[in-house]
Amino acid sequence: MNYIVEIQKALDYIESHLEEDINYEKIAKELGLSSFYFHRIFSSIIGMSPAEYIRNRRLTCAADELSVYKSNILDVAIKYQFSSNESFTRAFTKFHNVTPKMAKLNGTKLKIFSKIQLSLNIDGGNMMNYRIENKEAFKICALIRDFSIETRNEIPKFWDEIKANGKLKEISKDFTRCTLGVCIGENDAKEYRYGIGIEMEENDQQMPETEIINVAKSKWVVFKCEGNKAEDINKLWSRIYKEYFVTSEYKQSMNIDFELYDEKDTEIWIPICK
Repeated sequence: MNYIVEIQKALDYIESHLEEDINYEKIAKELGLSSFYFHRIFSSIIGMSPAEYIRNRRLTCAADELSVYKSNILDVAIKYQFSSNESFTRAFTKFHNVTPKMAKLNGTKLKIFSKIQLSLNIDGGNMMNYRIENKEAFKICALIRDFSIETRNEIPKFWDEIKANGKLKEISKDFTRCTLGVCIGENDAKEYRYGIGIEMEENDQQMPETEIINVAKSKWVVFKCEGNKAEDINKLWSRIYKEYFVTSEYKQSMNIDFELYDEKDTEIWIPICK
């Protein structure tokens, strides 16, 4: 599935509706995606969440109206969907480093965040190592917390916490088992559940404070990550949506995927179907 084309449609829709309340669920439905995976794919390709992208574009347009047309500040705030003059001033000042009132003065320096236009051209010469696995249904035992696209950067803190309190050592059977970082999305929400755990074997028992995740039988595409730092993994996720799925006959089939960590390597597992 060519996610570049689909996300460009979303960008075009957003641009023509900056002055309106933008419904993410509606955009996702038009693209044939769940709300969760729309947010996930958008963030991977664009490098920021839809909310952040929309806010940046609105604040750029608002600055133009204030600096060029000297429009009324409250009118501009309402036009670009801010709930109050105060919330608009706060967001505007954080983005431009000047207040809306200062933006109306001649010579004030303002920032520009242009509309993103995605290229359909794919750079060649870069290798992506992957394999296809047919996997029977299985269970994952994991410690789980709720996150959103906006709070996903807090996931490393979750890892640090369970490393520090010994729960990671316990759940990984004293580090003798591969650890999984599992992402579970809901169809109509941008929030998702994130679990840290292991694939259960026949005689494993559920551990305290954990949940059991039942994963259906599926075909999976598996990517090996070069490097195990967060930025390496995020870069690989971006490449998967920008490069692999653009030319592949497959699309993601379930609202679950996971990263597998062992002593040396990291792999990304994504369920797929045609």
